Amino acid sequence: MVANNINRIDGYILAGGMSSRMGVDKGLLQFNDKPLVQRIIEQLSPAVNKVIIVSNNREYEKFGLEVIGDLIKNIGPAGGIHAALNHAQSEQLFIVSCDMPFITAHAATYIIQQAVHSQITLALHHGKVQALFGVYSSQCLPKWKQLIEQGIIKLQEMVSHFDLLKIVIEKNELFGDLLFTNINNENDFNTALKQLKNGN
Repeated sequence: MVANNINRIDGYILAGGMSSRMGVDKGLLQFNDKPLVQRIIEQLSPAVNKVIIVSNNREYEKFGLEVIGDLIKNIGPAGGIHAALNHAQSEQLFIVSCDMPFITAHAATYIIQQAVHSQITLALHHGKVQALFGVYSSQCLPKWKQLIEQGIIKLQEMVSHFDLLKIVIEKNELFGDLLFTNINNENDFNTALKQLKNGN
């Protein structure tokens, strides 16, 4: 299953670096048999034209993909998305975080296929938009930068300033209960690893 607009969408994995809650670079953590970011790369690759990693840690270059750093540092994922938008060579880009081990190519493709006319297209999960699993138009860059300059860096607030399409996925079989699991601390990591090994 491949997105219809695969030729005009690139995928960006936000792998910001040292996590204050984990104490290490999450994307490089060994998750079962491979680094966490490798799982994301493998699932995102079939859904997009190419994959780029956004990180200030050059160690990510070992995965053989282009690695770009934040242009505006120390503001979390808002800075990562800004770097991706600034770098974008495609009309649209798919953004995903490096700490979501259960994403699938089918789910990413579904969101991409819905992203036709809106500036931002995001999954809506339990009433909350998933700002780190969706499609952003490269035309968002000027306003995104302006919001950062105004001190607005919380993603939930930032995306509300754009033409935002929310995709309700609750009854969609492509989106399992675990898909939006993200790993913020050691407990999250151990729980996700247990779920993986249990085949859930």
